[in-house]
Amino acid sequence: MWVISIAAWTPHYRAKLKLVALPSINAALAHATGPIQFILHTDEPGDFADVHFAGSINIRKFEPILGTHLNSNESYESYGNADRLAIEIVPDDAYIAFLPSDVMVSREFFAASEKRFTQGKRAIVGSAARTLVAPEDCPAGLSARELLDFSFLKEHRHPVTQGCWYGQGKNKIAWMTYWEGPHGIVGHAFHLHPFAVKNDRVLFFNASTIDIDLLNRFSRDEIHIVTDPSEMSFAEISGLEKMLPLIAPQLPDPVSIGSIVSWGRHYASPLHRWFFSHRIVVQGTGEDHLDEGPANEILRILG
Repeated sequence: MWVISIAAWTPHYRAKLKLVALPSINAALAHATGPIQFILHTDEPGDFADVHFAGSINIRKFEPILGTHLNSNESYESYGNADRLAIEIVPDDAYIAFLPSDVMVSREFFAASEKRFTQGKRAIVGSAARTLVAPEDCPAGLSARELLDFSFLKEHRHPVTQGCWYGQGKNKIAWMTYWEGPHGIVGHAFHLHPFAVKNDRVLFFNASTIDIDLLNRFSRDEIHIVTDPSEMSFAEISGLEKMLPLIAPQLPDPVSIGSIVSWGRHYASPLHRWFFSHRIVVQGTGEDHLDEGPANEILRILG
């Protein structure tokens, strides 16, 4: 059984769910097995009365604390609380997908996750690059590579994503770093999202959102990091409202070994450093290996 935890409030994110996330989720669910249930937390349940969900739907009235803007810390805490409420009612041994309302999934997501679960994995983690595209222009049902190609078109690269480019970008927060060569793009990430887990233990998290410490409930060999661009992929459809200095403070000089180490010393946990040790091929083959020298040096310094 799949249970899909998703939250959408304010007209902005309710529209994102209808136009961005849900069509791609419904398309991917055509390849899933077993019963499907959505748990939707929203401030306006009636707004989804005539919306198609590819499974049963449990719509729960939820009043978020929004703070001063859509992407405030209070708003993120509300997302975390919605996921906590969903976890409380998920049946034992069900698969849980934690999917934001502004994230597209490739059509392989559910089937590929099921395959990893049968191999003994218990958590599927990956990255969704911010992508600057109008919600109504997001095609559902793309393959993993097609979705990444769509997300990483130069005209679709969100300024925050462009700021992650090694030697070019100026993002101070080093959640992801990209290297691009003639044979494609490779990333190394400190921060990855738990897109799916198996509910076979007591699941909880203490931080504001699930992507901070939920994965501490799993051993390293139970966590599958998506590094193959053909397996499954994700894309976050974001506007320029996510260009706030609070979210993406800038460096005076381009991203370097020194800037990444400086951030990592203060904010990267042992789990984050383990994430960073993985080469995530985004496009192409990754055979340029432009990332390996800098990434290995960063890991050596951080210890």
